[in-house]
Amino acid sequence: MSDALELEETSNPGLQGRQTEILERVRQQGFVAIDQLAKAFRVSEQTVRRDIKQLERRGLVARYHGGAGLPRALSVMDYGGRRSRCPAEKRVIGGLVAAQIPERATIFIDIGTTMEAVAEALLGHQSLTVVTNHLTVASMLSRRGSFQVILAGGLLRHNDHATTGEATREFLERFRVGYGIFGIGSIDTEGELLDYDYRDIGVSKAAMGISRRKFVALDHSKFGSDAAIRVGHASEIDAVFTDRRPPEPFAGMLAREGVTLHVPE
Repeated sequence: MSDALELEETSNPGLQGRQTEILERVRQQGFVAIDQLAKAFRVSEQTVRRDIKQLERRGLVARYHGGAGLPRALSVMDYGGRRSRCPAEKRVIGGLVAAQIPERATIFIDIGTTMEAVAEALLGHQSLTVVTNHLTVASMLSRRGSFQVILAGGLLRHNDHATTGEATREFLERFRVGYGIFGIGSIDTEGELLDYDYRDIGVSKAAMGISRRKFVALDHSKFGSDAAIRVGHASEIDAVFTDRRPPEPFAGMLAREGVTLHVPE
């Protein structure tokens, strides 16, 4: 390690301010990667690790491999907060998605609050077969007697009622569905599909792999937001559903990649 780097790590007067910013990003995103934080703050990864350790000792974050996430109590609050954001927009998105799903289809539904709106909109359908790793979605859809609902096994997370982990991935790989409906954290202008929690990436990739047609549903705030973990690319999906037309860099990128954009009239 260079003398200059040592000086940067030990004498930076903005240490407390940096920790506050790290905590804010964790609360907004659910997970932050060490390498991304180091680039954002122009410090070493070791400096970021020390910040995270101090935040963890105070019970404000939880350390994971490669980054930091919310402790359980904050995760519960965060998911409740996400559910209350843009509820009208999510209902619109749910209706747009449901309009493209035929009766008696086989579908996969991802985790997240937008997926709950999709599930609600699908209750008017007949004879759907639904595979999901979202306990709340499974419970909602079980109200329809004509639906066959298949809940993926695995580790159940308390904050968002999602099953995840290697067992979930292996379970999903047994199936093939006509439509996969996914919620993501962000799309950038290069077409990268991004999310916040690295623990879900394996499950997300498995779910995309079993879906013949892939739909992404997200509200307008997710275009260009700062999620950092790559899930896939726009070239791999068939359609995007959102509550308003995105800015031209995003709309143009989707058109170039052959992705159908669904927005309210």
